[in-house]
Amino acid sequence: MKKDVATLITETRFWQLIEESHGGRNLEAVLGRCPVEELMGFRYWWEYFGRLSYRQDLWAVAYVVLGGCSDDGFDNFRFWLMARGRDIFYAALENADSLCDVFGRLSNPSGSEYPQQEELDYAVMNILEEVYGKDFDEEAARYEWPADVLPHLDFQWEEDDEESIHRVCPRTFDRWWGDDTF
Repeated sequence: MKKDVATLITETRFWQLIEESHGGRNLEAVLGRCPVEELMGFRYWWEYFGRLSYRQDLWAVAYVVLGGCSDDGFDNFRFWLMARGRDIFYAALENADSLCDVFGRLSNPSGSEYPQQEELDYAVMNILEEVYGKDFDEEAARYEWPADVLPHLDFQWEEDDEESIHRVCPRTFDRWWGDDTF
């Protein structure tokens, strides 16, 4: 009988682990202390929040700040966003333009605080392999996972229409459009 992966850790515990990782800088070290079931629960919440943040307004913000943003780039942006922690994440869901201030506070935009962090998506898989000698896919087969389907996006903006992007995230557009910090 497969276990429901959603019950392995609470949302609160997920955000505690994110907080302990200091913006993802030491996520693997933090997760390396977790038992396998907690890792699988972490991965459940990671995927859940990844799907929850798959939104056109957040993509517009990423597009503006990064000077363009592919599908993979948007995935990596969302990984970075989750690593910022609960408060910033939920504020961005409420108002994507709230990230305008977050970008302004980045102390090292060319390094660990660059608003894309692909490596965070591999943290659980790396820990399972390195610490436990287990393959993620084989371990995941022991659990009941929800469908891995991203929602359909109806874009309210177009790449070639600056005004449409401005309407979605005016503060971010006014501050970051054409800025090559990132």
